[in-house]
Amino acid sequence: MNKPFTYLTIIGVVGVLFYFSLDLTQTGAQTGEDSAAPELAFDGYSEGINTVFYNGNGDVDYTLRANRQFHLKDQSALLEEPLVRFFENGVSTWSIVAESGLIGGNTEDPARLMESIRLSGDVEVHRLDDHGYYTVLSTQLLDIDTNREIMETQDTVHMVTASITHAGQGMFADLNRDEIHFHSDNSGHYESQGNYAASEQ
Repeated sequence: MNKPFTYLTIIGVVGVLFYFSLDLTQTGAQTGEDSAAPELAFDGYSEGINTVFYNGNGDVDYTLRANRQFHLKDQSALLEEPLVRFFENGVSTWSIVAESGLIGGNTEDPARLMESIRLSGDVEVHRLDDHGYYTVLSTQLLDIDTNREIMETQDTVHMVTASITHAGQGMFADLNRDEIHFHSDNSGHYESQGNYAASEQ
């Protein structure tokens, strides 16, 4: 999806980061943070970020929130307690939370920095469909391509719905199609209305 309206939002975020970066650079020199961890050297800092990304029709495509953001010198950014929410026709469809995140860390294309998000640490994906049925996915590492609206991981994933408990190794999910595919080691069970469980291998 094209996002011509996202650039205004990105410019605003960059402005905030530049404002904080002046004090942060002086503080880093005093504390030696740059020399202690040069691979994670940052040049900007902000708190309570809330960024909105729009699609080509001007509708909200997804939002990104985080308690803190550290802008790194390689143009990527570290997030503390991020929340990513995807929207469809103005309604939130998927919500993803984690302990930390990295924007643009798994791409070398500057044009795709804001399209690549890697979440880690107690990652949870929540989905509530039009009929009120929920889906919760949990894992420890998750890569999100916000442009194509897909999620991927090679880690173990646990899925819980109103009728299914499932676990698998590795996952690919297409959020546009509401499709979830597990790669291997699938196991789980279905809950019937009579509370009898049918095992699945």
